[in-house]
Amino acid sequence: MQQLYLAATGMNRGKTTVALGLLAALIESGRSTGFIKPVGQRYAVVDGVPADEDAILMRSVFDLPDALGDLSPVHIPRGFTRAFIEGKVGDDLSARIRAAYARVADSRDVLLVEGTGHAGVGAVIGLSNAQVAAMLGTPALIVSEGGVGRPIDEIVLNRALFRQHGVPVAGAIVNKVDLDGHPGLGRLVRSGLAHHGIELLGVLPYRPILSNATLAMLLQQMPGKLLHAGPDPSRPIEHVAIAAMQARHVLERVGPGSLV
Repeated sequence: MQQLYLAATGMNRGKTTVALGLLAALIESGRSTGFIKPVGQRYAVVDGVPADEDAILMRSVFDLPDALGDLSPVHIPRGFTRAFIEGKVGDDLSARIRAAYARVADSRDVLLVEGTGHAGVGAVIGLSNAQVAAMLGTPALIVSEGGVGRPIDEIVLNRALFRQHGVPVAGAIVNKVDLDGHPGLGRLVRSGLAHHGIELLGVLPYRPILSNATLAMLLQQMPGKLLHAGPDPSRPIEHVAIAAMQARHVLERVGPGSLV
């Protein structure tokens, strides 16, 4: 079985977006593909089962047959870290992950494992991304975001912790790159990472639609009455104005792409 551990260099780097794309491509290739997020921080409860939001998303989008508890075996609720440090958590979290991993991986050709944040997240409970990847024997793919120096620095730093735990890094993906304004950035980052023996596997251009909600999205999630949709409800919202003031002051704060 082929497998890959998807990690990031920090929050909001686009790891889950990359996971969605990878999982879609793998499933479309015809291979039996599984997904698991061993440790989650933001979670919701579905049919009485607490699970990481990303695991819930993947199961819903791709109609995964696995039990939700297997897709998200460990989640960290408020107060969990303190309880763990104080010795009040008796569960064998590693065993729970290994058991769920074995069930999800059974009869699969490919398994995508999604981490949580950067390589060190989870170390406080003995389950950092590097530790979990080592436990599962999974090579890592690191996702960073646009720029030149910062993504290279972040990727090299995270690679060091994976290396410390004996986890090979298959390569890196840099997301949110301004290729329109700086078309040579991809080549530059590729060259910079090559100096450290890290392969740049892909560069994803920055697209506002992936970072900003649209009016159509909000209408699906929020109750309320739509007063004016504007010419294009699928246009990304660029600015939000709270109309808790006199009308003339509201108008001063409203411009193209504004949501009131």
